[in-house]
Amino acid sequence: MKSLLSIIMAIACMSFFSCKNAHTYDKYVKELDSLKVVLQQSVDNFKTVDSTTCVNAYSKQYTYSQFIETHLKDTVTKSVAENLQNLQSVKQGLNDYLSLRSNWLATANTSIKQLQTLSHDLKNGSVNEEEAIEFINQEKKQAELIIEELKVNTETIRKHLEVYNQSLPVCENLVKELNLGVLPQLISPEIKRNN
Repeated sequence: MKSLLSIIMAIACMSFFSCKNAHTYDKYVKELDSLKVVLQQSVDNFKTVDSTTCVNAYSKQYTYSQFIETHLKDTVTKSVAENLQNLQSVKQGLNDYLSLRSNWLATANTSIKQLQTLSHDLKNGSVNEEEAIEFINQEKKQAELIIEELKVNTETIRKHLEVYNQSLPVCENLVKELNLGVLPQLISPEIKRNN
């Protein structure tokens, strides 16, 4: 009977300290949950850029640039030259986006899962105090970096697409002039990953 009472007391004490420990982190849990929401919103915003549009833009940019390089023998007007430069200027940005998009999304999704796991562990009091603060700081720092990276990359690819869309009609007209009114068949260029 005495040992049963001791066991019950030990369990009650452990439950009390575990709950107390969990409540200690309520502020951090709310912060992590909010950060997870912001990160998910960043992912959703990043996904609003249509990757198929980017693939098509990259194929057209590559095909038309190659065609113009091999077929243009005369000088062009300043306006046409500027549009050709603009079309060429988006090449690297489109390639980078296409080669790194899946990695950016995978990294963000991993961070979301880690924030969920840490939040769950803090709620359940299954992380000791010293580890908890270290984990919280690491996950917050990582999530904030990813949020900023997604924001910058979303803005960058949108700017590249805007430049591309502005210069495309002039470049297509030039290609048609050089090719008897017909656009060449699109080439699917290799997407190269730059480290």
